Amino acid sequence: MPKWNIDPAGVEVVLSRVGDVMTTLNDIVEAYGTDVEQAALWAGTLTSEATNGKTPIAGLVGSALVEFVEGTASELQFVGERTGKSVNGAIEATVAYQQGDLAMAAHVQHEAAGVVEDRLDIADLKRGNR
Repeated sequence: MPKWNIDPAGVEVVLSRVGDVMTTLNDIVEAYGTDVEQAALWAGTLTSEATNGKTPIAGLVGSALVEFVEGTASELQFVGERTGKSVNGAIEATVAYQQGDLAMAAHVQHEAAGVVEDRLDIADLKRGNR
């Protein structure tokens, strides 16, 4: 069993700062989606001869951007999920610590350190295989 010396007020300060960063990160991710969509739209289009050139089809750059977004969506989602799970784990572990339940605090800490879902292989990310 690990030794515990948690400063609940310090945890609160850190979690408040993490919350601020998470809000900013959420804003950035939302802007990213809009920016990529606009980039794909303005990157040029091809026209379909089957419809007499009246139906634009995404050009090569737009198609590549769509592929990139689809290919990296799970990694981007993982950042938010992982951060949320870590914050919740810190809160739950601190509450358990304050209540004197060190076994529960250790369990919650261990759970918060786990992988969010098996769909994302962290080892592949570290090796650059994603």
